[in-house]
Amino acid sequence: MRTARTRRSLLKAAAAVLSTAVLSTALLTSPPASAQTGNTGAPARWTAQPLPFTDANLTDAVGMGQGRTLAAGFAVYREGKVHRFRPVVAERESAGGTWRPVAAASEAAGTVNSRVNAIDADGPDDVWLVGDDASALDGRIFTQHYDGTRWSVVPALLPAKGEAGALLDVDTSADGAWAVGFAQIEVSRTWDEEKGGWITESRSAGIARHYDGTAWRDVPLPELGGDYWYLNSVRAVSADDVWAAGYDGNTGGPLLMHYDGTSWSQVSAAGVTDRPGHAQGLAVTPAGEVWLVAEDWAPADGTTRALVARYDGTRWRTVEVPDVHARPFGVTAVRGGGITVVGQTLGERRDALAWQWTPTRAGLADGSGTGRWTMLDLPQPTTTGPSENSASAVVSDGAGLTVLGTSVVPGFEPQPFAALRRSGR
Repeated sequence: MRTARTRRSLLKAAAAVLSTAVLSTALLTSPPASAQTGNTGAPARWTAQPLPFTDANLTDAVGMGQGRTLAAGFAVYREGKVHRFRPVVAERESAGGTWRPVAAASEAAGTVNSRVNAIDADGPDDVWLVGDDASALDGRIFTQHYDGTRWSVVPALLPAKGEAGALLDVDTSADGAWAVGFAQIEVSRTWDEEKGGWITESRSAGIARHYDGTAWRDVPLPELGGDYWYLNSVRAVSADDVWAAGYDGNTGGPLLMHYDGTSWSQVSAAGVTDRPGHAQGLAVTPAGEVWLVAEDWAPADGTTRALVARYDGTRWRTVEVPDVHARPFGVTAVRGGGITVVGQTLGERRDALAWQWTPTRAGLADGSGTGRWTMLDLPQPTTTGPSENSASAVVSDGAGLTVLGTSVVPGFEPQPFAALRRSGR
């Protein structure tokens, strides 16, 4: 068992390097040819979109249709010698529109000191944010809801003996919202006479919550063998077909779970859950296929690659990926049955990446299909010195693709960026 840490360490997106300096607002430029292999030499088709705040991490975004988009994350500020986090939300009314801060969302959060780990919506009058536990909420987990009129904090309870925790993803539909994450749960407590304090042993375990229109309800998960596992993505195909993914510390591999309308069960998938790595995101296509992106720690050279798999209603199959050192952070379905994956390249440079998979053949006898990957030449924030750029969220709609992420330079605060790639251009 692991000794309890004072604060949670898991995040859906890459962790930021914190300091007190201020980095100038990021601009976007085309990446070097080495940043994303497979470039076709075609001119960049992206447009940089200024955001209404700096010194912040963008962690997620959701599209409302026709370019209207909400992006969420957390701003970093100092209170004395302590770094604190303030939820932030920005909205764009149309693809070419200006990003504006949603002040009401930050104001409704009040004194909550929490990251925003995810956002999702089932239309403009049903929007959810999820984050970490907060002392201002008596240790409950921060979630926030917009009903079309006002933003309200709707905290979720930790499990019994839960010391800390976070909800790392949320999925919203007409059947209610699902949220998943982890909790740090006390296993034992012993008084240390010599030190005059308690020694606490704890374990980290996944949690799942469902909002039934009144409150967040705990939906029990299976007990796993290890003392360190979590869920960081959830997507509902229907009320009785919900998928969640994360990491199983006992096996060291990606974790898949499925809810059938009655209970959750762990799912084994050859080539996916039986290899070292952890899941990062899920997406559902209009046809009901489920896509998974994960980190693959099994390459023979000891590097990290992307792992991509899809579930066609019968079984999970892996999809061949570009031979690039990379970790994916997000995935979304696009028109025509394809997907767009965003994340970060690894190596001497750490650049934000965007790849698109387009099917070229489907309906084969074994249920599989083939497709091809296109590197979308995502531009990088212009910074001075070594930087880590990562794309954490992607939204696809009739207006095109919108990618959001964060750039971190050592010694400076993290800076958010947004880029738009219009359809048909």
